[in-house]
Amino acid sequence: MFRFSMNPAALGITEGIQDAFAYLQQTWRMWLPVVIAIAVCSFGVYAIVGSTDTSTIYHVDPDTNQVVWNQDALVKVGGRFVAATAATGLVGLIGSWVFNAVAIGGLRHRPLTISWIVTRGLVTVLAGIVVGVACVLAVVVLALVTVAVPPLGVILILVAIPVGIYFAIRLVFYSLAIFDGFGPIDGLWESWRLSDGAVARMLGWGLMAVLISLAFGVLAGVIAPLAGGTLQPLGQALSTAITTIGSCFTIFMMAVLYESQRARLDPSLYPYTPGPFYPAGPYAPGQYPAGPAWPGTPPPATTGAIPGWVNPNSGPAWPAYPPAYPPAYPNVPLAPGANPGAGPAWVPGEPDQTPPSEPKPTDPPASP
Repeated sequence: MFRFSMNPAALGITEGIQDAFAYLQQTWRMWLPVVIAIAVCSFGVYAIVGSTDTSTIYHVDPDTNQVVWNQDALVKVGGRFVAATAATGLVGLIGSWVFNAVAIGGLRHRPLTISWIVTRGLVTVLAGIVVGVACVLAVVVLALVTVAVPPLGVILILVAIPVGIYFAIRLVFYSLAIFDGFGPIDGLWESWRLSDGAVARMLGWGLMAVLISLAFGVLAGVIAPLAGGTLQPLGQALSTAITTIGSCFTIFMMAVLYESQRARLDPSLYPYTPGPFYPAGPYAPGQYPAGPAWPGTPPPATTGAIPGWVNPNSGPAWPAYPPAYPPAYPNVPLAPGANPGAGPAWVPGEPDQTPPSEPKPTDPPASP
């Protein structure tokens, strides 16, 4: 569960990175299996396709010095490449679903289920299709204008670059919003609402996320060439694992920013009382930007991921955890009143878990 170092509304980039990294360390049992699965797929792709002898695909005719393609070998190798790449892409897509689900689950104190991850993931695909269609239409219109009126088209292309960056920033939260319980269109609108008036702030966070991703990419690029010969597939798998961990961290960092924007637009989510967990910061009650009311209760399928849900003591009862979990498992909601006014991801330590039937260690020994 996300444990913020301060009220999310007052988080800066440094604190956001620290909180995201702490959550990455805390939840490694959830995201590491996904990273391993993606790395295994990468290993398979490179073992099947990467080591293929190119002499089976084409050869140079010694008489004409022209390249002659072997159509049968090309179709065979191409088919294997397409199949392996599709498998890797599918696993990577599902991996991004899991990373978003783990992030929102930590923010909302929500246990993860396969059905919820798949359902919400498919909704993000639908929203992505909507965005993709809009982008394609914009590109087609831009191309037609450029062909019809070249000078105007050049101007529009120059304008389209910053406009595209602006729209990308405004819609960056849509996947997290959908995993938070919104529908495909509502998720896009929620991202647009949360980013209102915060484009500069989000651009700064985004640039930092890009630099962090580049750092992971550089590390992956250094490791991949270290394994040569028959170990090349292993080097490629390790490189993929590193870049995937970087992607997971970036999603967690964006989740911190997502919750920070929610806290700034609706101060009732995290009442600001300076203390050891929420130190005093630049924001205080009454100084938050005003935001519209949150949407109504989502469909039953998304119950437990209600956007704007505040207190784990006043929200819906979560399903009981299996007996295998220890009694002091930190995601068990506290008793009503034990955590007044806290946000959805703040727990003030573990309560005493000693069963009433057993004497506490501090109790005096029973008299004979």
